[in-house]
Amino acid sequence: MNIEQERQKDVWVKWDWLWKALFYAAVVASTWLMLLDDDRKAPVWLGLLLTGILLLWHWGGLKLAYRRSDELDDQVIFRFIVIIGVIVLWFALVNLSPAYYFTLFGLFGLVFRHLPLRYGVIAILILTGSIIYEQLADAGETLSLTNSTIWLFLFTALGAIVLGVWITAIIGQSTRRRQLIEQLEATQAELAAAERRAGILEERQRLARDIHDTLAQGFTSIVMHLEAADQALPDDLDTLQKHLDRARGTARTSLEQARRVVHALRPHSLDQRSLPDAIERTAVRWQEEAGIPLTTTITGDPVPLHPDIEVTLLRATQEALANIRKHAQATAVQITLSYIDDVVVLDVQDNGVSFAGAAASSLSGGYGLQAMRERAEQCGGSVTLESEPGEGTTVVVSIPIYS
Repeated sequence: MNIEQERQKDVWVKWDWLWKALFYAAVVASTWLMLLDDDRKAPVWLGLLLTGILLLWHWGGLKLAYRRSDELDDQVIFRFIVIIGVIVLWFALVNLSPAYYFTLFGLFGLVFRHLPLRYGVIAILILTGSIIYEQLADAGETLSLTNSTIWLFLFTALGAIVLGVWITAIIGQSTRRRQLIEQLEATQAELAAAERRAGILEERQRLARDIHDTLAQGFTSIVMHLEAADQALPDDLDTLQKHLDRARGTARTSLEQARRVVHALRPHSLDQRSLPDAIERTAVRWQEEAGIPLTTTITGDPVPLHPDIEVTLLRATQEALANIRKHAQATAVQITLSYIDDVVVLDVQDNGVSFAGAAASSLSGGYGLQAMRERAEQCGGSVTLESEPGEGTTVVVSIPIYS
C-alpha cells in the first residue's frame, strides 16, 4: 500500500489494530483463566484446540472479507457468517469453561466494528440469547421474565446496541468525509489537468501570434522587396540594390526576432526602451520601407506599463502597419498613442480604401486581427475597427493601464 492510499484510509480502519488487540487479549486472558480453572468440563487440549480454531477463524475469515475493500457495506453476508462463527465457537468454549465469559469484553465491540447496524443488532441478539441460555442451563432454571439474570443480560445487550449505534455513526461519518475528500481531490486533479490543457493552448496561441507578428510579417516584407528588386532588373541597379539591402536587413531582424520568440523574450524594440520610443522607431522604419508618409503622436503623460501591455500595443502597431501596406492603398498614416487616466489607447489611422473595399492578398493568412484581439483581451482590453468607404480605416486598441 502506497503513502497516498494509507493517507486516505478511514480513522476507524487505521485504528483497527486496537479492536483486534482487545479481542485477542480477551481470548488470551480467557484461555489463561481456563488453564487455572479446576472446574472446567473438558480436557485442556480441547479448550486449546477450540481456542486455536476460534483465533484462526477470526483472523482468516476477516482477512478474506476485507481482501477487496474496507467499506463496511461490502461483503456483509460473508462477514456476518464470520462473526456468527466466532459466536458459535465462543459458545462452545464457554460451555467448557466459564472463564471464556471474559472474551465478551472484545466480542461485543467486534460485532459492530465489522457489521452494519442491522446485522450487528441481529448478531448481538444471537450472542445475548446464547449467554442467557448458557446461564439458565448452568443454573437449571427456566425462561422467566422475573429472572434478574435475563434482564441483566438484556440490558447488557441494549448497552451494546447503543454502543453499536455510536460506532456505526462514527464509521459512517468517517466514510462520508473520506469520500468527500476523494471527490475534492479528484475535482482538483481535473481542474489542474484542465489548467494545464488551457496553458498549453494559450502557449500555442501565443507562439502563433508571435510567429505571425515576427516571421510572417518579415517574410512578407522580404517577398515584397524581392519582387520590387525583380521589377528593377536590369535597368535600375540602384533601386535593385536598395530593395536587396532592405530584404537582407529584414531577414536579419526576423531571425533575431525568431530567436527571441523561442526564448519568450520581449520584442527587441522594447529592450531598454519605452513604448513610445519603440513605436516611433517602428514607424520610422516602416515609412522608409513603404514609402508612405507617417506621423506619430504621443498624448498624455507616459507611465510605465506591464510588459504584456507594451508587447500587445507594439505588436498591434506592427500588425496594423503591415495590413495598411498590404491592403489599404493609403497615402498617409497617423499613429496616436494616448495615456488617458487609467487607460492607454493606440490609434492607427490611414486614408486608404475602407476595410471592406481592401483587396485580398495572397501574403496574408487572415490571422493578424484575431491575434491582435486575443492579445488585447488577455490584458483586459479590446480592439475596435472603424472603417468607412472613402475615409480609410482606424484600428483602436484600448487597454486598462493597471490590468
